[in-house]
Amino acid sequence: DILVASDAIGMGLNLHIRRIIFNSMYKSTGESSSVLLDHSSVKQIAGRAGRRNSPYPNGVVTCRDPRDMEYLRACMATEIQPLRRAGLLPTPDHIRQFSEALATYELSEDS
Repeated sequence: DILVASDAIGMGLNLHIRRIIFNSMYKSTGESSSVLLDHSSVKQIAGRAGRRNSPYPNGVVTCRDPRDMEYLRACMATEIQPLRRAGLLPTPDHIRQFSEALATYELSEDS
């Protein structure tokens, strides 16, 4: 079986995958340009190959274009530093929607 996927495969699909072959080390931005995949993204995508408790516990990762192998090797050798902390901030649109909900349900202090 063969699965053709975008970089979204790195988002946590738990499939029995033996081999990941990068068609390109670049990702489309959805417009007319593309950007180089960062080390973390490459490792996340490559990590789909070979999973504990799958028929393929040892995965294989390669590139279609041999010129990309040096970058792939560098990405795989890079130690990704864990986040010390993270936060989620509301966007201006979230704040607007929240304010509208307060007014709709008369939950603001002015009520």
